[in-house]
Amino acid sequence: MKDGTSRPLRIAYVGNAATASAFGLAGAATHTPAPGEELEAFERARESADVVLLGNDVAASLPASALENALISLAPLVAVVHDSEGRAAVPTAADRARRQLGFDK
Repeated sequence: MKDGTSRPLRIAYVGNAATASAFGLAGAATHTPAPGEELEAFERARESADVVLLGNDVAASLPASALENALISLAPLVAVVHDSEGRAAVPTAADRARRQLGFDK
């Protein structure tokens, strides 16, 4: 901050309940959306946090454009964390290129 003071980062986790409980113990705000409510929970977390961590399950359920736009945005910082399921939800460079060229939607 400009006046020389600082505040702790506000961190939010959006994902499954088991992983959310661990992040909650570490002081993060947690969101465990019901199926179909993932995008709403993600947007709510983005509005209230400096850093948003997404579980694989939520990242995979988001519209690709919403996830990609959030990942390249500078504020808030958004990252996908691999939880116990371990699935890769972040599109690869090849996935993005295919979508941009119109081969995949």
